[in-house]
Amino acid sequence: MQLLAGLNLAQRAAVTSPASVLQVLAPPGSGKTKTLTCRVAYLISHYGHNPQNVICCTFTIKAAREMRERLRGLVGDQIESRLVLGTIHSICRRYLVAYGHLIRIPKGFGIADTSDTNSIIKRICKRLSLSIEPKIARARISSHKAKGKTLEDLPKKVPKELKEQEFITVFHEYETALATSKLLDYDDLLLRCVDLLRAYPACVSNVEALLIDEFQDTNIVQFELMKLFASANRKITIVGDPDQSIYGFRAAEIENLNRMRIFYLETVVINLEENYRSTSAVLKLAQDVIEQDENRPQKKMKATHCHGTRPVLRRLPNPNEEALWIASEIKRTMTMTGGLLIHSDFAILLRSAYLSLLIERALTNAGIPYRMVGGQRFFDRVEIRIIIDYLRTISHPENNQAFLAIVNTPSRKIGETAIAEMLKLGEENKLSLWLVAQKVVSGELKPTKKLTRPAEQELTRLLSLIKAGRQMTDTASPAATVPSKLIDFVVKSLDYENYLKKKYKDDHEDRIENVKELVTHASEVLLQTGAEEPLATIAGVDQVVSNGGQEVLAQFLANIVLSTDVETEEGNDKPRVTISTIHSAKGLEWPVVFIPAIYEGSIPHSRAENTDEERRLLYVAMTRAQALLTMTFPIMQSRDQGESIITQFLPNELHHHVSRTGPLFDDRVIMDIASILRRPVPSQEDLAKALQSMPEEDSREDDIWPSDGSRKPFPMLAGDAQGLQGFGRPLGDFFSDQAHPYRSYSTTAGPGRILGSGSYESATTMGNAAVFSTSNMSLGFTTAGHQLKNVPEFGRSSSDPAPPSKKPKLSKSASAQEGIASFFSKPTLQTSQPSVESAMPIAVQNLYRQRKHDHEAMQQRQSLQSSVYGVQAIPAELSSHKLNFQNGIIKRPSAPLREVSPNAGRRYGGLYSSSPPPEDSGKRGISHINGNENAINQTSAESKPVTPDFDLTEDTDSERSVTKPATTMHKTTMSGVGSGGFSSFGSNTSGFRKTLGVRRTMASWNDRKHK
Repeated sequence: MQLLAGLNLAQRAAVTSPASVLQVLAPPGSGKTKTLTCRVAYLISHYGHNPQNVICCTFTIKAAREMRERLRGLVGDQIESRLVLGTIHSICRRYLVAYGHLIRIPKGFGIADTSDTNSIIKRICKRLSLSIEPKIARARISSHKAKGKTLEDLPKKVPKELKEQEFITVFHEYETALATSKLLDYDDLLLRCVDLLRAYPACVSNVEALLIDEFQDTNIVQFELMKLFASANRKITIVGDPDQSIYGFRAAEIENLNRMRIFYLETVVINLEENYRSTSAVLKLAQDVIEQDENRPQKKMKATHCHGTRPVLRRLPNPNEEALWIASEIKRTMTMTGGLLIHSDFAILLRSAYLSLLIERALTNAGIPYRMVGGQRFFDRVEIRIIIDYLRTISHPENNQAFLAIVNTPSRKIGETAIAEMLKLGEENKLSLWLVAQKVVSGELKPTKKLTRPAEQELTRLLSLIKAGRQMTDTASPAATVPSKLIDFVVKSLDYENYLKKKYKDDHEDRIENVKELVTHASEVLLQTGAEEPLATIAGVDQVVSNGGQEVLAQFLANIVLSTDVETEEGNDKPRVTISTIHSAKGLEWPVVFIPAIYEGSIPHSRAENTDEERRLLYVAMTRAQALLTMTFPIMQSRDQGESIITQFLPNELHHHVSRTGPLFDDRVIMDIASILRRPVPSQEDLAKALQSMPEEDSREDDIWPSDGSRKPFPMLAGDAQGLQGFGRPLGDFFSDQAHPYRSYSTTAGPGRILGSGSYESATTMGNAAVFSTSNMSLGFTTAGHQLKNVPEFGRSSSDPAPPSKKPKLSKSASAQEGIASFFSKPTLQTSQPSVESAMPIAVQNLYRQRKHDHEAMQQRQSLQSSVYGVQAIPAELSSHKLNFQNGIIKRPSAPLREVSPNAGRRYGGLYSSSPPPEDSGKRGISHINGNENAINQTSAESKPVTPDFDLTEDTDSERSVTKPATTMHKTTMSGVGSGGFSSFGSNTSGFRKTLGVRRTMASWNDRKHK
């Protein structure tokens, strides 16, 4: 059969199963929608079921729309349109419209949306001066109903606690307000349908097959509905996955799967195992996470794609830098894949919505477009909501909430006091505002404060508009055009365009365009979905056949109320990164997924009562990824600056499945991504072009932040002082300028490089304890010979003789047991790094070599400049300041000391202070090695500095100090010390020079005391 083409063995078994009660357990990406759609078509074609007798329940309107489109291709338009297909709420509404009169539900009832229920409860609490929070009261009422309980199920005895008394009061008043307005809320649609089918089971006696999607997210009431819908023929197919049950906060019951097997002993279970979405690496980690729940049904997932890149568990210092890293990684991934991925291929999935703030800011600063899933709906825009409320009032005038929304919009000079008076009259007489307004205008009811003449005239016009709209609804032909015609009628009657121009001067054009979009939507929506077919006729049961126009309008408004689709903005076709909660992302997929805040308190949430559901939530998030999955863990938390603990769902034994840094995008990785997404592999020219467009400050590897999550200060690189504008600013500002927050680690210390062993080459050494490190210093004294070996040859003057070569003495100790002195004199070991070049795509390597060569040339120039001219970090007049120690006490001398070596004629390359020697107006001064205080200034032609044979940039200051840099410590700046010197006792004294630090010289103590 054609409908079985393309199905794997498990899918085919599920579609063709003869079982009357079937459970299809479908893990993420296993093709459950395709399987369920084919099962519907198979039941109709193979068993000959009447489409009107087949009910298909989906979790969302979007899923229902997708299933209809697929069924049209399998069974044709005529058969598909006759199916009872939609969300469980929409199907219950259809049955209540047709048979609700049997249980005294008024004809033409309306549906109270979230805005309506909130307004009703707020007004009740205000009128009765109750202390209960309206949001809490509404949530409790909904939870109560979701468990199948009504107002009658509340305890008859008055509770002692005040909050319980107030809750019962609010519940009672809320139900009364709904009844007065002839409204049902979301939960009532299900509860009242249960009441209907229990009292009149014949209403569903024709149902031959029932199919339910996302069964793991059903609650107790929905489970009861399943039994009632299938009561006649007991033929049920459900599709679900216990590992994806994440709606416990909505009273979803994962136990419904087990209850079903207990209630229907003939239940057959088929597992779909093949995954068509994610790589094997992603599935393996997700499987290990979910299998921590030992009570779940044992089932496996089999990958149909390649192994792919290992998921990443990235540690970052804090949430702010976590957000910055995500932004930089998105840019790096897009660049390194040569156009294979675009912004809409990325998703950032959050456990809680509040986590989006820093991420939104980082994406904005990085110039990355994004969209928020679960944001404002198109129908919630102010200019759209007003029109919808007019249509709701025309469709259902007794809806007090809709009437209140339009009674003074646009302004009709009806004050708040007058409206309150009409509400009071309605409550006293058990009348809707619609009837109260008519009686007030006719004089049958007289409010305490009479309406002004202009207000009364405007109210009369409003009533006339509503009546004219209702007449148009009854007479319009064809019925499918009713919504669009009514919108046009309301817009013209209100002169709505001029109203928007006056009220919203800045953006009225956009709002007018939104109204035009609403008209287009109303014209097309019923053409796309079609009007609902009437339910099958049941012998002996009266069914209400609604007026065509009224039913079309009611269906149009019901779809808006029950819709969860977010707004469609102008330019929505522009690729954008998706930011979504994990709950809102269920059923969706992206090539690249980021999951931030993987720590205890976030996931599992600190207020979560069910740890297993939190684990399933992480599992759902991980299985949204097709090719690349990255989880981030901030070491410190932003709110209380406390240290985070990584989530218990990723214990150490699972860390071998993850990488510590983002992937290197070599040819194999790029080809794997293209294969998974079924996209053409980018050409080598595209890859080279993308890499060439990468800014110099960006990195080709994920090496900007330390992989262990430690927080490092921003390094000031040699030669970068002028290039890094704004150094020292806040991290977000610094990164927004696209400057390097960090540089690559290297264990090779060199000019313009970060020092190894966790240290940085910095403009300060011991002024900042966080920067200073002794990990690469020789402990104690070192020999002059060893020091000369580490000084570049171009660091000496042409007159400096090379050190005499000596025959090395034989060591008395064995080679395997060297002395401790020889150990400390060894240079720091260097750790080899993997070659970046080898991981590059072939066409990119030449470009990379060129850039690498240019970068090394720049470093060499910086190295020469630092070695020949020195780093101009210490003012020349302060370069030889040293603390004078005597008997272990810092002592301020009575007069400045002049440090002169008694062996000034000799040159040594031995020990140097961390500060460069003083300069002498462009003439080279004598290197001070020994501590004699006799002043000697030697200037000669021989002491001129060695000039490099190439241009050392434009920095040719004639007053530059030409000295040898420190090699045992970092370069040091003391520019903050004034020319008057520094006193350890807190007073600055001009006229002589104070010293900082201990001089490290080879002179005797007596010479240094100049006695």
